[in-house]
Amino acid sequence: MRVYCFAMTSAAWKLALLPVLVLAPALSAQTAAVPASTAAPKIENQLSFTVVGVTVRTSNAAEAGGQGQIPQLWQRVMSANLLDQVPNRAGNNIVVVYSDFAGDSDGEYNYTLGVPVLSVAKLPDGFVAKTIRAGRYAVFTSDQGPPEKVVPALWMRIDRLTPAQLGGDRAYHTDFEIYPADSGPDSLQMTAHVGLK
Repeated sequence: MRVYCFAMTSAAWKLALLPVLVLAPALSAQTAAVPASTAAPKIENQLSFTVVGVTVRTSNAAEAGGQGQIPQLWQRVMSANLLDQVPNRAGNNIVVVYSDFAGDSDGEYNYTLGVPVLSVAKLPDGFVAKTIRAGRYAVFTSDQGPPEKVVPALWMRIDRLTPAQLGGDRAYHTDFEIYPADSGPDSLQMTAHVGLK
């Protein structure tokens, strides 16, 4: 089970996310006939794309046990506006990539906080490029609200699903999240894309 322990307070999330979240136009307005928290996943055939950002190696056990690095990564990247250094951006949405899994959700994985790019030319020092694998993904939309609530709630819901409910077995190659650039710090609605075999 993937456990998310976002230790940042609501005020810290606001500070960390505000510079990026208010800078760019929205993806597209999303409306749903049923609450996002109860909607079945949408299965999509995703094309490959590349994200450039900053990576940490972590595990669900570390994140749940107080040794996590994800909240500190968000704080560091956002407070220093590190994503502004990325050239060749393909939009202003934030993308988180889960990759390089050591087995399943119980093992370590890389967590990359970045932005989609058109090219990896002139990669800034300290940044990495991660490629989202092409393939089938189960796509989930979070409820709208503060990130420290809606993101963990969405992943807890995903982790409770059977392969039949998910749309297939998880691939554990790449999963990713999209954080729309127009979200406010108390009104975040993001999507999680879970790679399927």
